[in-house]
Amino acid sequence: MNTLDLLLQLDESKLKKPSKEVEMKRLSELTGAKVIFKVEALTPAKMEEIQEIAMDTDTENINISELQIMTVLEGVRDPNFKTKDLMDKFGVYTPKDLIRKILLPGEIITLYNIIGDLSGFDGGAVEEVKNS
Repeated sequence: MNTLDLLLQLDESKLKKPSKEVEMKRLSELTGAKVIFKVEALTPAKMEEIQEIAMDTDTENINISELQIMTVLEGVRDPNFKTKDLMDKFGVYTPKDLIRKILLPGEIITLYNIIGDLSGFDGGAVEEVKNS
């Protein structure tokens, strides 16, 4: 059976975005209970949108910090950093400011990497076939 036939047989409902739950250990220690973030892969369209937002139009360089924050903002499904109550609680006006207030830089980078892995950037998503 060729690849096209395999793809034609694929059940579209199985194409859900990969997701996982991760414990935020520092926050768990601070609250005395497990703080679990639910994270999921980004769609190609969302990834493209984030890259455009993080692009410095003058230099055409990507602002890595902005890329990481936006990836965490869009890839963390729970808690929802866009929740007004949460922003009010921490005295911030934007979801990005909320992330910067709650999370340490290393936690942001770790979440960014986990979301990247779920989105297929882990290096194991595609395997080269050796010609024999």
